[in-house]
Formats: sequence, structure tokens, C-alpha cells
Amino acid sequence: MQFSTLKRVFPFILLILFGLFSSQLQAQEISGRVYDDASALPGVTVFNSNEKTAVVTNEDGAFTIKATIGDTLTFQSSFHISQDKIITMAEYRTLLIVELKQKVNTLDEVLLSGKEKEFDVEKYNADLSKQIENDIKNNPFDYGKAPAGGGVNLLALVKLAISIFKKKPEKQIIYATQTDLIHLFNEDEFFTETLLESTLKIPKHYKNLFLDYCAAKQIEEDLLKEENKFQLLDILVISSNEFKEILVEYEAGK
Repeated sequence: MQFSTLKRVFPFILLILFGLFSSQLQAQEISGRVYDDASALPGVTVFNSNEKTAVVTNEDGAFTIKATIGDTLTFQSSFHISQDKIITMAEYRTLLIVELKQKVNTLDEVLLSGKEKEFDVEKYNADLSKQIENDIKNNPFDYGKAPAGGGVNLLALVKLAISIFKKKPEKQIIYATQTDLIHLFNEDEFFTETLLESTLKIPKHYKNLFLDYCAAKQIEEDLLKEENKFQLLDILVISSNEFKEILVEYEAGK
């Protein structure tokens, strides 16, 4: 083959090779294990934000998910800090190992240290008295006419104490219905039939019954919002395991 001919066809050869290389990458899967500082982590959600797919780690912390170079995998657990991992060529050549850090809150620290602070009644009463005294000084007309001795109106003081201790009305909680969940799985890009069958392992003919079971557990409607999808997925994973145990008992009792 003459050099001029090779020069003309070389770009096409590169294009074909690149196409074959890309198609191979798209067909590959990433495998890995998730740990914390104590052990392997089952039940961790591995979410591919580019493909909008998810899997859950098994009892050994292992997972396998389809991904291409440049995809971002998010590792999410209720008791651990979430972590993002951008897939590179190296992840195709070896087992992906991810270590999540446990969440620590103030209550945990208090319980672990054994130094729970005791309630100081005298200090609390002194603070309350100081608060009332300052309020009288700043807002004298709110307390009505003072008695002859120059004291403060007792009724006004009682009203002030009530206002300090009175709790604000709790926000009314709205729970998702079975219809809400069916609508979610019919129209959402993440919560799909594939997620139900492949990730949660719910047989297709049990879909509506499973969603009815989830609704009975009183899932807050706010969790159906996009920004709360990982929290909802955690609940669905737990609920699916419970539901499958019920199915096993049912099948055994036939």
C-alpha cells in the first residue's frame, strides 16, 4: 500500500478502532466492595448518577454495576457519610474498594464519653428569672399596672412564663399513599420497574401489594421529592427485605 493511500485511510482506521474501544467500555461492569473501619457494609446504595441506575451491596459489602469512564458513582448509607467516585480506566482493571466513614452526632459523643451533662435546676431558674427581669425592664407596659408596693403584675408574669414554656404546634405530617407510590414508579426516571425488580427483587406481579405495604408503614410524602431520593431508597430497601420474608412465609404455608 502506497504511503499516500495509507495516509488517506488512517483516520478511518482510527475512527473504527475508537468505536470498538468505546463500545467495549460501555458494555463493561464495575465490581467492588464497601467497608467502614469495622467491617464490610451490606445495604449500601451504589448509584450511577449518569445512567440513573442503582444497586445495593450484599451481605459481604460486594456490588456490581454497569458504568463507563467518567461516570460518577455515589455510595450512600444511613449511618455513613456519602462518597462520590468518578470512574477511570483503573477501575476496570481491579476491584474497586470504597471505605465510608461513620456518622458521629453529638448524642453519640455524649453517650460514648459517659459525661452526660446533668440538668442544673438552680441555674435554669436563675436564667428564667433573669429573662423575666430583663423583659419587664424592656417592655414595662406589657405587664399592666403595677401594685401599690411597686411589684409586678402577677398575672402578667404567669402569662410570660406560659409563653416561654408553651410549645409551638407540631407540623402536620402528610404520608404518601399507595397511589402516590404507584405514580412515582410509573413516571420517575430513578424509581422505575427495573429498580423494583432488579435492585429490590420484588416480583412484578407483587408490585402493587408491595407499594401498599410501604404506604402502610407511613412514609412521609416529602421523601418522594427528588432531593430525598436516597432516604426513600433506604426505606424501600428495608421494606423490600421485610416484604420478601413475608412472601417466603406465605409460600411455605401454602
